[in-house]
Amino acid sequence: MALKPLNNIWIRRQQCPCGDWKCYIRVEGDESSFQVTKNEIETTTSSSSSPYDTVFMPYVGQIFRTDDEAFEYYSAFARKIGFSIRKARSTESQNLGVYRRDFVCYRSGFNQPRKKANVEHPRERKSVRCGCDAKLYLTKEIVEGVTQWYVSQFSNVHNHELLEDDQVRLLPAYRKIQQADQERILLLSKAGFPVNRIVKLLELEKGVQAGQLPFIEKDVRNFVRACKKTVQENDAFLTEKRETDLLELLESCKALAERDMGFAYDCTSDENQKVENLAWAYGDSVQAYSLFGDVVVFDTTYRSITYGLLLGVFFGIDNNGKAVLLGCVLLQDESCRAFTWALQTFVRFMRGRHPQTILTDIDTGLKDAIARELPNTNHVVFMWHVVSKLASWFSQSLGSHYDEFRAGFEMLCRAGNVDEFEQQWDLLVTRFGLVPDRHAALLYSCRATWSPCYIREHFLAHTMTAEFNLSVDSFLKRIVSGPTCIQVLLEERACRSVLLQV
Repeated sequence: MALKPLNNIWIRRQQCPCGDWKCYIRVEGDESSFQVTKNEIETTTSSSSSPYDTVFMPYVGQIFRTDDEAFEYYSAFARKIGFSIRKARSTESQNLGVYRRDFVCYRSGFNQPRKKANVEHPRERKSVRCGCDAKLYLTKEIVEGVTQWYVSQFSNVHNHELLEDDQVRLLPAYRKIQQADQERILLLSKAGFPVNRIVKLLELEKGVQAGQLPFIEKDVRNFVRACKKTVQENDAFLTEKRETDLLELLESCKALAERDMGFAYDCTSDENQKVENLAWAYGDSVQAYSLFGDVVVFDTTYRSITYGLLLGVFFGIDNNGKAVLLGCVLLQDESCRAFTWALQTFVRFMRGRHPQTILTDIDTGLKDAIARELPNTNHVVFMWHVVSKLASWFSQSLGSHYDEFRAGFEMLCRAGNVDEFEQQWDLLVTRFGLVPDRHAALLYSCRATWSPCYIREHFLAHTMTAEFNLSVDSFLKRIVSGPTCIQVLLEERACRSVLLQV
């Protein structure tokens, strides 16, 4: 029986083009990005994640729309003055359902003695509960057909000391491992990093002092232990699903080729005869390339975290400055070999014609592939792709001097000629101590593809306009915005209708 196609999730590529697998990028302005800055860490550790900016002491009669809203408010208040809360008893009736909620201090009540395990030296765990009577009780009522919750009892009398901010943040209720950090922890754990080194690496990456992460080593250890079995099971499951869905995608390509004589596709297989890379182009895309193929954009922004595949999309630009879909590829990796195959296949689909100019992201493997397969084509890197990576590359090492560096870089981009650029570059990297920096070296090695003084004479049509970039970005986001089956990428009508709406 064929397996149901798996919902697919796309994220922006985060692997840095410098070649160091431990290095990842945070795109400026991308809210889904993975790394957080020191200021964001300090915000996380010094204030509640509650939406309430100003929190006052709760009072009897205070009204909330929902019990969850009341819990968040009370939790924010507790965080502010030095304790945490937990949910205690709830009461329900047949007519109203749950009509009472009790929230209490985390030290409320007393620990009930447990039956000791049949071991020689059972471990004694000291309980934090001391009978604290601080509490907030909620009661539900219906007023003019609208359900609301009001505070029926409240006490802020504690029989224990309240904690300072640097202590209260370590309470379990406030120690959170965000999704981005979870992904990073799992990656490092699979690479063989021990937990203590994972914590140290995260502190270095985020630029915070030891012990200032919003979670502790114990949380990381528990998270890794809980995920280990799940990860192993998921890896096996995803491998099977990826193979099955790619085979189904290939069969769909064959069916399309039978219905559309102009439809072209190709794939490669690994040593186990499993589908490795897949590319396709529609008949009208080949026709469009004959009209709008002088300038091609090869976008490799998104990667599937479900399948581990890189999505590459080829665009042209029409007479109105709008993006024209030319072809798509799915690649197993971001190597020069994979990009070489993608470019070879695309040129073959387009009947051997090379574009005058190709625009891409900054990537050494892709740069080498273009130089090999399109030797007479001008290679240009979008300036936006360069500028969006500067903060990830230099803000931590330069600290308070980053803004000065950014201003110097912008001045560098206004250099009138190559000699002026070279002179300003030497002054910039020397001034900020970036001569040995690998990211500065990467930028310099690719300078002929992004510096305006180098690419000024290249034909770019209107690809540098905001309108064109918006049409490309809108197309990609509509495809990857939600969990979609990988098969959707192949739906000619869906892709074309999305592009026409941009």
